[in-house]
Amino acid sequence: MPSPVAHGLAGLSVVWSLEGLRLLSSLSPATKRRLLATCLLFAMVPDVDLLFTVHRGPTHSVGAALIAAVLAGGVAFWLRLPFVPIAVACGLAYGSHVLLDWLGEDTSTPSGLMGLWPWRSTYYRSGLDIFEGISRRYWLPEQFLAQNLKAVGLELAVVLPVAALAYWLRRRVSSG
Repeated sequence: MPSPVAHGLAGLSVVWSLEGLRLLSSLSPATKRRLLATCLLFAMVPDVDLLFTVHRGPTHSVGAALIAAVLAGGVAFWLRLPFVPIAVACGLAYGSHVLLDWLGEDTSTPSGLMGLWPWRSTYYRSGLDIFEGISRRYWLPEQFLAQNLKAVGLELAVVLPVAALAYWLRRRVSSG
């Protein structure tokens, strides 16, 4: 499963892509900056389940991404901000976490993630294993550091070009 580095870059990429597609043009520059920070967090928040030892369960699903979108849209509406673009951005940022984890290596049991919760409680794996697992064995410093540096390096090789393309698209549209 990818690290917070990959998840954070994916969250930023969502906002930059939506800006590049001019889907956030109704937002002020200050609101766009807050949305960027919010989506960065939304892309990492599914891993809060690590605190409850139920990793890759309901928080790693399309259903949870829809709930996140509705909650973000509700907050936007309450703050009198355009709720549709904010809900879409936050839902996609949250969903990016589910996608990246689905594409990642998973050697734990049960293998995969509960991607279609609440409709199904089945665990799904893509089998592609694009991203390596992140070691949580901090008590084995050499293995912990070596594995995680290797995993983050691979994540950067895969996700950084996507983020760079999204950022370039955003800059191209804003300067043109």
